[in-house]
Amino acid sequence: MITPTAAGLLAVIGMMAAALTSTTEARVAAPQVSSGSIAPPDGDAIQTYCLPCHTDRRRSGGLSLAGFDVAKPGRMAEAAEQVIRKLRSGMMPPPGARRPPPGVLPALVDGLERAIDAEAADAVNPGSRPFQRLTREEYARTVSDLVGVEVDVTGLLPPDTTSAGFDNIADVQPFAATQVTSHLRAAAVVAERATSTRSNAKVFSCRPRTAAAEAACASRIVRDLTTRAFRGAAAPEDVSDALAFYARGRQRGSFPQGIQLALQSILVSPRFLFRLEPVTGAGAVRRVSSEALASRLSYFIWGRAPDAALLVATRGGLNTPEAIDGQVRRLLADPRSIGLASRFARQWLRLQALEDFTPAEAVAPAFDRRLVTSMLRETELFVDSLVRADRSVLDLLTADYTFVDQRLAAHYGLPPVAGTGFVRVVLPDSRRGLLGQGSVLMATSLAERTSPVLRGKWVMEVLLGTPPPPPPPNVPSLDDSAKAVQNGVRLSTRQRIESHRKSPQCASCHRFIDPLGMTLEQFDVTGAWRTEESGAAVDAQGELFDGTAVDGPAGLRRELLDRQLMVLRTFTENLLTYAIGRRLEAGDMPVVRAIVRAAEADGYRVSSFIRGVAASAPFTMTSAPR
Repeated sequence: MITPTAAGLLAVIGMMAAALTSTTEARVAAPQVSSGSIAPPDGDAIQTYCLPCHTDRRRSGGLSLAGFDVAKPGRMAEAAEQVIRKLRSGMMPPPGARRPPPGVLPALVDGLERAIDAEAADAVNPGSRPFQRLTREEYARTVSDLVGVEVDVTGLLPPDTTSAGFDNIADVQPFAATQVTSHLRAAAVVAERATSTRSNAKVFSCRPRTAAAEAACASRIVRDLTTRAFRGAAAPEDVSDALAFYARGRQRGSFPQGIQLALQSILVSPRFLFRLEPVTGAGAVRRVSSEALASRLSYFIWGRAPDAALLVATRGGLNTPEAIDGQVRRLLADPRSIGLASRFARQWLRLQALEDFTPAEAVAPAFDRRLVTSMLRETELFVDSLVRADRSVLDLLTADYTFVDQRLAAHYGLPPVAGTGFVRVVLPDSRRGLLGQGSVLMATSLAERTSPVLRGKWVMEVLLGTPPPPPPPNVPSLDDSAKAVQNGVRLSTRQRIESHRKSPQCASCHRFIDPLGMTLEQFDVTGAWRTEESGAAVDAQGELFDGTAVDGPAGLRRELLDRQLMVLRTFTENLLTYAIGRRLEAGDMPVVRAIVRAAEADGYRVSSFIRGVAASAPFTMTSAPR
């Protein structure tokens, strides 16, 4: 029996998880990838331009290509995907190293990808993860839908652990005794508020007029609550467990007090707190059940529990591509799909950094937290507009519009806007897309100054999927290694960056990072446009990994569009990571590439990527535990 105590909750988690695997037989469809006739890529380029540095002895960048077979790259999939990523970005061969004639590296990369994807088509491997716990934000939204109570959970539940940029990665979600205690406390608060008035129809689906009618009404209420809380049909034991707590509460007090204790027990059940996922079929690869798939869809697109229509759809089976696609389209059309902007986009863009950010008064004397709130709302409305209008993902870089209120319009130097809300406005070329949004620019700044390092790292990691390695130990920061003032003259950020990069320890990474960040130097710490720094004209010249010159944010945007395949794949990687709640592995990259290829035929519309993720093997299937 589930008991609303820390010991009871911990004890029952393992038992419930073990009982989830169904032996129902079901066919598992392989991803529809046609291998065709694949010619192996030319291995001479690897031998000539890569192996001299990537031997077992040298292992430059931690990578050895000794024994790498270009005809069977899937046998060293991790190394192969590193090669693909580095070559597509232009990071390899490194500056100064011998480079092959034009066309050689693109042909090599294309050949490697075709060979890997063909191998993957012969063996479906969706990967696996532990079951997920509701994040703090998911918990608040789920509770609100369940019982109609808005609860500020920041003071009740501990912060979620972030991995790969997201807070819903299953294998880093702790559930120690302190977490249990927090959920017990939160359940008590929610249950008390939800039952404090019998007019709450979300809880009291019936109201007994006599004492004799209480038992039947309590059973109806509990059955309804458990079905919605557990995101699927309630088992008889679910109902009987909660009714036992109702009886205990009723003995102590009134009918509402009995319902309160029953609700409290439901809210601490592992079936509520965890997205436990039964599977169907047997063998190494199994399909997640229709009810589990419904939860995956709703938490992916809405960031909250499935609604009644989605649960009804599971009764007829939610295991065909047509059924899944129909539900995805319905969920996207619903206003609740703003969850993609408020949860996925905010975390993918690493905007959590703004939660505690306060610039120094010397660089932003007019700053207050309302400016941060406006910037975050701008990005949320902007991304949601792309979802709502089903625009191209590339509009994230190119859109000539955004949403501002009066404060933000003045901050950006735009014409004044009427009213107190947000309105859509047209942007100058320099501020188009995400690269010109204050949320991104402030999140990649330091309190006292702009940071080309952070901004360059953000471009590499968030847009291009090529995160730089962490700095070597004992390497001083820019502020510790480069003076701010020299001979009585305050140095510009560029001058200090160039001084810092002279160190051999720093140069290997900073030669890639800093030039990207320098292209955004005309935006100050808070994202306002500037033409001068320290009395001198701002120099926003930079370059890409391969030495291509870039001038300012507009130039950076053009070069990113020239490398749009990397941007699209990185977006897809992050979307898939968020959707399935685990970090991606080399074996997932064929799926990522397939989603992007399919989206190309639809103009790279946002819905194409979301539908591709929802139909993918990692989303609909799981590998059996080994």
